[in-house]
Amino acid sequence: MTFKIAEKNFLITGGTGQIGSFLTEKLLENKANVTVIGRNGNDLKEIQDLVDSKKIKFVECDLTNENRIKAIGPLLQNIDFLVHLSSKFRFSEPNSLPSAHHTIELDVKGTIFLLQQLKQLQGILFTSSIAVYGKPSYIPTDELCPTRPISFYGSGKLATEKYLKLHSKNKDIPLTILRLSGVYGQRNRSEQAIPIFIRKALRNEPINLYGNSSRDFIHISDVIEAIMSAIKLNQNNLFNIGTGIKFSNHFILKKIIEITKSQSKILRLEKSGGYNFVCNISKATAKLGINPKVSIERGLADEISWHKNKFRWKLMSIGIGS
Repeated sequence: MTFKIAEKNFLITGGTGQIGSFLTEKLLENKANVTVIGRNGNDLKEIQDLVDSKKIKFVECDLTNENRIKAIGPLLQNIDFLVHLSSKFRFSEPNSLPSAHHTIELDVKGTIFLLQQLKQLQGILFTSSIAVYGKPSYIPTDELCPTRPISFYGSGKLATEKYLKLHSKNKDIPLTILRLSGVYGQRNRSEQAIPIFIRKALRNEPINLYGNSSRDFIHISDVIEAIMSAIKLNQNNLFNIGTGIKFSNHFILKKIIEITKSQSKILRLEKSGGYNFVCNISKATAKLGINPKVSIERGLADEISWHKNKFRWKLMSIGIGS
């Protein structure tokens, strides 16, 4: 039976981010009532207009603050569906102890604190990551591949999966876990490779390329389609979400330089421990009906256009190029 989105009360954690902001808009199109939890009410980015016009509710709350979560508990009593997106990947220091601490506080403790306040859930969707696989035993990698995370980020995602599974079973709440590959496209403010490459290319700066591993990248619009399909299905299930196609970092960088017409030089640096990853998406295709539509060329052009506009606005704000 399809889960009816219209008039349901959705709670989105991480709703000011790339995935969260696009998903908020899509849920509103489907007549849902949306509440967003975020850490900073002074930086709502793309959802600012939706908050100002009262089309959605925004609750300022740091999920690592148990007392604050308890305080907002009365505002969350009518939530029907939780979309749990909150996460923070520290690209520059994925295996540092501060990263481990942050992962435990946000991914594990924050999830538990929040679940204690949600009393009438009819469904949960959690965006996990392919980082739970670490260096995969085989590629393309399906959902049966052993999970051996090699970063604190991946370990935190896997731990959260396990806590959510226990909670879901104990409370008889359908839980969908989506293990996302590399998400890119508009509103990408992450510290991952593609936005770093783009920002440097737009400034014609030298760009370091460490090793030449290959990854599976999926455009934000295809991710939103997968999430919406998973919400409507609302079953206990686990899916890898990607394209099933791998591209090397060198290919991605060359495409970015070509599209931006950048003068950036590529500095090839060796890096140990690199590995390739590509999703086997046959299960998601069969159950969710996903069929990624955006090519890497069109998707990169889309993200580059967004970064260009942001870059131009920054220049104008300091009196350059106005």
